[in-house]
Amino acid sequence: MAEKMSIAAAVMEGFAARDVDRLVALCAPDAEFRTRVDVTGEPEFSGPEGVRAWLDAVDDKYDLYEVTDCDYQAGAGDAVAVSCTLRLRFAGDRYGMARTAHWVFRVDDESALVTAFTSYRDRQDALTAAGISGGA
Repeated sequence: MAEKMSIAAAVMEGFAARDVDRLVALCAPDAEFRTRVDVTGEPEFSGPEGVRAWLDAVDDKYDLYEVTDCDYQAGAGDAVAVSCTLRLRFAGDRYGMARTAHWVFRVDDESALVTAFTSYRDRQDALTAAGISGGA
């Protein structure tokens, strides 16, 4: 269980540092991503090139896009639920915004790599998807 939690934390740290090579190294070559922040024209992407394209698009469209105050919960099987504060500001805007974001990571036990990443609007939806019942 500790392994999947540390992998999810490493992904979030890699994202915060914009360390693309680290992010790619933490993800399976065929990893699938579904995000609510559609910056590439598609909310779904996969593999290392998808990760690179998504991060490039985030950096092009936003002056600020950071995650802080992450909370990790081990879910059923390969799942890890992550909730955090997402702070963002569109490029050229004077004002930004902050909101709570929720994700579920799927981490393969054998390879210790992320196989899927899905974002959710609501915490309860993410907890349910991670197989965590009665979460607050």
